[in-house]
Amino acid sequence: MFIPVRLRQFPRFVIDMARRRAVQRRSQSRRGSITLCYFSCASYYKYQYCSLHSLRFAQSDVPVRVIVFCDRNEMFSGPQREALMSLVPGLEIITWDKSQGWGATQIASIWRAYAHAAEGCGDDDYVGRIDADVFFFSPWLFDLVLKSGADLIGDGHYVRFEFCQGGVYFLKAKAIRNICAFLNERKLEEILSDAKVNVEDMATYHLVQATGHRSWLTWFMMFPDEYRIAGRLNKYQRQKFSCLHFAIRNKEKMLQVYRKELIDPREGSSFEAAISIL
Repeated sequence: MFIPVRLRQFPRFVIDMARRRAVQRRSQSRRGSITLCYFSCASYYKYQYCSLHSLRFAQSDVPVRVIVFCDRNEMFSGPQREALMSLVPGLEIITWDKSQGWGATQIASIWRAYAHAAEGCGDDDYVGRIDADVFFFSPWLFDLVLKSGADLIGDGHYVRFEFCQGGVYFLKAKAIRNICAFLNERKLEEILSDAKVNVEDMATYHLVQATGHRSWLTWFMMFPDEYRIAGRLNKYQRQKFSCLHFAIRNKEKMLQVYRKELIDPREGSSFEAAISIL
């Protein structure tokens, strides 16, 4: 019998929401920052634009820097780069090896990108991995990350909390440096083979655990079937989740929902023109 995720995970949800409230009440002696890393390409341009456009709904007073690592074999066009950079002041678009997240070669490329993003970060600053098929709609997540103190904070509710599911997760800069040092001493292929892991999100969780770092798997990422059941992004959904990950084949659904839920009608024509740039 099919049991919806929200019912299967309800006891865990109650406990986790109590922990979230406790973390949100914490004060901070030092205000940290977050560097967001996207791995993207020209064929994902319109979803990338949508995701960057949505960062306005995620902003609190947390300093945020954004880097897009673009597949060197499928680079954005000049006009596309300009459109993306107009959305986020200081946006960096870096030519990079393909890093979709499958296999040791692409996973190694992703960790080199994390190391690059962590350069110049304080030990307690965070680097976030964001997929282009994710849009944000609530402003509380980045503050929660900084206050959490966890070395890895991710969403595990859709995978029975067995690992942090890809789409959105955050790593402390110090943990990235420690894990990269660990990877310099061992072959990643052997690590992944021994762990029977071949995909980026499971590999990240395994590396964090294997190196003795602290993880917090919580709730903040909504999925399409949860949105379908909810029917809309009401107040409860915005408190429960901060972003929506379209981990489905039909990515056009992302744009349809974003238009419905978040685009101001006065901005509709300019948004459509921007995502249509070739």
